Amino acid sequence: MAIDTLAELVGFPRGWLVGVSLDLEWDYQCWIVTPEKQVHTDGKFYESSPMALEAGRFLVEHSLEVE
Repeated sequence: MAIDTLAELVGFPRGWLVGVSLDLEWDYQCWIVTPEKQVHTDGKFYESSPMALEAGRFLVEHSLEVE
């Protein structure tokens, strides 16, 4: 059984957070936490933490543009 480990947590304007976790079996995954404390992921796994962080950053920036 693999254990997820928080690799990075980055804050963005207006209360958004992007987290990157490491699953030893599946690599890195991005997590988005909204200002309303809802947690979302794109469901994809990435080869590196920077790649997962960039995916999360894109999701937040797109969401901020839509607001």
